Amino acid sequence: MLRGRKAAQIKGLDQYDFDKLAKTEGSPRERRRFLAFAHLQEGKAFTETAAFVRVKLRSLMRWIKRFRTEGFEGLKDKPGRGKKPLIPRENQAAFRQAVLELQEKKVGGRIKGKDILELMKTKYGVDPSLKTVYNTLKRADLVWISGRSIHPKADLEAQETFKKTSQKK
Repeated sequence: MLRGRKAAQIKGLDQYDFDKLAKTEGSPRERRRFLAFAHLQEGKAFTETAAFVRVKLRSLMRWIKRFRTEGFEGLKDKPGRGKKPLIPRENQAAFRQAVLELQEKKVGGRIKGKDILELMKTKYGVDPSLKTVYNTLKRADLVWISGRSIHPKADLEAQETFKKTSQKK
């Protein structure tokens, strides 16, 4: 059995239901922190709690320090983790509009990832991979199941007439 100091000296620990928070939290990292604090609320020792949630004691002590200084918000993930997008959020609307204009200008056929890659190179000066192009499209809410463009010789009136007069199964 592990032994160590108890968490009695952490102020404000009893104000929250960490057990319930751990069960309802969507983020796995925050869930783990809440679970650790639920164990601390039960009176478990620091080393024992760290072993239960499978983190190093140093990580647990860092969480406790953040809880003491920032309160409950200190246990939440901070924004800014990970690689920043190649096209900043403030340019998302302009990027979206540029892609839609590219699709409208395309005569016969659809735009492809390579077309958008070229757009990103020329207009924004970035050289992403094709996967990054598709992720950027998703971030700009431009994910669509490949729809066909309208053929230049298409007769829209004839198509509508056919839809109206065809028999439904």
